[in-house]
Amino acid sequence: MDARIWLLLSTAIFAAFLLFRMRPALSGRRGGGAIREALRDARDRAAKSTTPQERARALADAGDACARSIARTNGAVGFYLRAMRTDPTSDELVTRAAAALVRRPRALESLLWRRLGSDTFSAERKPAALAALRALAAVYAGSGGPLRSRSRARAIEHILLAMGEPVPVRTPSLADA
Repeated sequence: MDARIWLLLSTAIFAAFLLFRMRPALSGRRGGGAIREALRDARDRAAKSTTPQERARALADAGDACARSIARTNGAVGFYLRAMRTDPTSDELVTRAAAALVRRPRALESLLWRRLGSDTFSAERKPAALAALRALAAVYAGSGGPLRSRSRARAIEHILLAMGEPVPVRTPSLADA
């Protein structure tokens, strides 16, 4: 037999193997229906809401639904950011987003910096800004944080100290020595 036939046969077997292994992701049935339904419900509630707080909660619910999905991290960040812009005084939205995106530290970092960069530190918005700073401190913290940026962690600590707030306890790492 010609070598091209063996190559073609092995390619076909490999393609069949890949299709077999990827069938849960390709079918979209495993948990995807519940997430899509929750996302649709949250979007409907956001459209029908009458107060900014109701709309922000509905947008955060949509962010929670996206965060539970594997491939909707950008959607989750977008919904959380819209929720935070709708109700900029809510520190609960910040802690909720931080809890939902804890396994996606880069997305959480991006969301928190966008939140801090787009808002003022006025008296009524200060609790939400402090919640964002504390969540960033947890992301950057020494050996316990997923992104381990010593200089950024120290900068956040200095900001919190300048604002008269307690600094989260960091676990020492080898980089601190």
